Amino acid sequence: MAKTRSQMMQAVHSKDTKPELIVRHGLFHQGFRYRLHRRDLPGTPDIFILKYGVVVFINGCFWHQHGCKLTSRPKSNSDFWENKFNNNVVRDIKTNWKLSLEGYRVATIWECSLLGADAQARTMERLIAFIKSDEESIEI
Repeated sequence: MAKTRSQMMQAVHSKDTKPELIVRHGLFHQGFRYRLHRRDLPGTPDIFILKYGVVVFINGCFWHQHGCKLTSRPKSNSDFWENKFNNNVVRDIKTNWKLSLEGYRVATIWECSLLGADAQARTMERLIAFIKSDEESIEI
């Protein structure tokens, strides 16, 4: 069981995920140009749009504990997972705060908002409207 879990976790990647590729593709086709995974910014945002001062995080609902139907908690080793998820949530809050202090506008897109073509279109519309607005942050 532990070996199976370990193999599953090794298959999870933090860059170039399917939700991230969907957002990148949508932004590019709308004419936005961006940089990926800027390590010099707090939290290493998935997407950074310099022209608008916007950083975009595409969060997995499981890893960042969104609370939607994609969110679950493993039953084995529950103390480890509880600590892991709590640390992820706290780190996300601190990262958004640091980016705001540095003058960046933060967009957080949840994995579940990209399930299905209609949802993807609505998510991209909201993201593009946010980028062009003066809002400080958005969670989609």
